[in-house]
Amino acid sequence: MNDNELKQLWQQQPLRVPDISGAQLVSAMQNKMTQLRRALLARDVRELLACVIVGVIFGVYFFMNRAPIARLGDLIAIGSSIFIALKLVHTRRTTPPAPPGATIVESLRTELNLVRAQSGLLGSVLWWYLLPLTIGELVFIWGDLDVTNPATLMVMVPTNIFVTLVVIAVNAFVYWLNQRARSRRLLPLKAQLESLLHSAETGEPLDETHVTNLRPIVLSMAAAGQVKPAEFKAAFWQLAFYGEIAFIGIWFFLMLGLTLGNHDQTAGKQAAETFARSVRAEEINRYSVVARKVVGLLNAGDYAGVQKLYNPEMSKAFPPKETTELCARLAAGYGNIETFDGPTGNGCHGWTAFQLHCQRGELTMSLALDGDDKISGIYFRPAWMSWNIKSLMARIFSWQHLVWLVAFFLAGLVYARILQKMTERAVGISALGVHLHKGQNLILWDEIKEIRPLRVLNIRSLWLIRESGEKALMPWTGLERHADLKAAVEAFAPANHPIRKYLSLLLTRI
Repeated sequence: MNDNELKQLWQQQPLRVPDISGAQLVSAMQNKMTQLRRALLARDVRELLACVIVGVIFGVYFFMNRAPIARLGDLIAIGSSIFIALKLVHTRRTTPPAPPGATIVESLRTELNLVRAQSGLLGSVLWWYLLPLTIGELVFIWGDLDVTNPATLMVMVPTNIFVTLVVIAVNAFVYWLNQRARSRRLLPLKAQLESLLHSAETGEPLDETHVTNLRPIVLSMAAAGQVKPAEFKAAFWQLAFYGEIAFIGIWFFLMLGLTLGNHDQTAGKQAAETFARSVRAEEINRYSVVARKVVGLLNAGDYAGVQKLYNPEMSKAFPPKETTELCARLAAGYGNIETFDGPTGNGCHGWTAFQLHCQRGELTMSLALDGDDKISGIYFRPAWMSWNIKSLMARIFSWQHLVWLVAFFLAGLVYARILQKMTERAVGISALGVHLHKGQNLILWDEIKEIRPLRVLNIRSLWLIRESGEKALMPWTGLERHADLKAAVEAFAPANHPIRKYLSLLLTRI
């Protein structure tokens, strides 16, 4: 019998749970808790960094926004990020590791308190994490809506509804992930610790239930004694691809908000100068005089005076009651007009336009005058609605904004590198099976009854499905060293194992 036949015969033998002393079980549990604490530290650092980013972004929007309700949403989001950070720090400080020299019982109690605290965090994640941030985001999204302008409502309401649905969907997915992690990792670990603690406190031998709870630890120890798995980590450029999408997306929407929330006075002045060169001075002067009168009457609340500037046809089409209602809505939504620029020639219907800089936003006022300098047409709309797509893209991708793009791009690379360091040894392959979560979860080859692929854009993962239907997700094409991974599977996986069907997805050169 040759070496390959011996190896195949050995692989086909069922793994038996060896006789392990209580001290060895406690040692194995301590090693497992050390790995868990490292994972929790990485998670807390990642979450604290996210809290800082959220606070900075909404802090910028707070000083940029003029709508009071939107600014309230900014404050809620900032306060939520601070509360989340404090919650994580408080939980970490109240569940420190056992001091050196602690007894076995004290050590197990300390680790059990940690697992219970973390299980409670994930179980209540909706109330202390997701809900506060979601409230802040939704108040921010809807608080900037101009209810006084029908044209704005027609554009912004569908957009806000879509964004709201996206926010709710993302939060629902995050909630599901947290509950899944709690039920699959923390609750079984809690049962294992309770079993060990019960045995250590009472001196009673572990019954069958306790042995069942501790079986994953026993298998991990057996695996460590028999073979060291070949380990693989996530590929940097795979992580960077998605990290850059996220950070560049943050940059784009931040610059879009800054562009929509702040007018570009230089562009307005250039437009006014271009219009002035093409129109006679007396024509500019007559429009400027009427615009100054309208601005003064609006700030004084003299809406009847505005009505007197209309010509007969305009007065008939737009009677005093409608004029008063329109002016009152403008005053309530935008406040007093502080300054105005113009005239320019890019108004509604080709009319002469003026840029009104109000206390709570920007407006474009379009005017049409008859031969007697009476108003024959007047139209107000938010300044951003006057921009076409080309103008909007030019503002977003200005050189000042592109400088920030470089910083966000580099931040995406740093974030991808941090993620890669946190996911080292993402998968291990040995003669026993697949080792996940840095070896904390061992799935034997003969336990894998079915494999289903999961594809997200250009990355494929594999669902490892047990006989009971329990599934574990294994990274596949997102791992580095594809050639070595393929060689490890070919060397260790049993013949005709379903995982071999997916070797063709691995690249031989990376």
